Amino acid sequence: MPYGIKAQQLFDKLKAKHIIGARGKISLELLDLSIDINDKSATGNLLQEWLGAWMRHNNIYFRIDANTQVFPDFYLSDDNTTDLLEVKTFDYSKSPNFDVAPFDAYVDSLKTKQYRLDADYLILGYILKNGVLIIKDIWLKKIWEITCPAQELPLRVQRKRGKIYNIRPYNFKSHSLGFQPFATKEYFVNAIKRTLQQYPMRTEDPESWFREVASSYNSSL
Repeated sequence: MPYGIKAQQLFDKLKAKHIIGARGKISLELLDLSIDINDKSATGNLLQEWLGAWMRHNNIYFRIDANTQVFPDFYLSDDNTTDLLEVKTFDYSKSPNFDVAPFDAYVDSLKTKQYRLDADYLILGYILKNGVLIIKDIWLKKIWEITCPAQELPLRVQRKRGKIYNIRPYNFKSHSLGFQPFATKEYFVNAIKRTLQQYPMRTEDPESWFREVASSYNSSL
């Protein structure tokens, strides 16, 4: 019978199994031809699928949504509002450059799914060379711990021709100087509100958005 687990326990188990430094192989075999895979574009999906298989192998309970494209990647309990786990990966030879979340979708979701603020993010930094995958480090973070302000806006984002597409991460790998991650979820939500105030492509009132999120969270964010 699979047993329930918290994100921190999962993180600790992975580290206890020496996932840091672990080596794997990514290859494709087709028509009697086997090749090493060096394209990193699919690595995140492969690691996410591996994690699910690893949890299943270790009798750890989890669920995934029928629509695998929606948040979160894993539910670690039967509750749809707690124990949410999102998996992120990046090439360890570079700074973290993954998309934390689509900006518009995330902002809209907080009005009714404020519990997303408490989701856990399991992050794996890897190196892939000649088909050999090496896990260099692993982190467990909250969203406010992997995001930060930026020079142009109160929240670091990916923006093209004035349009915001994604929330982008702070360089937690090297603890870069300059803008630091948000200290609390309250600072993070305030940064979203202040970003909305400076973003004319969304027509909603930032203060109304903020009150709606704070009210649904049952706190004075």
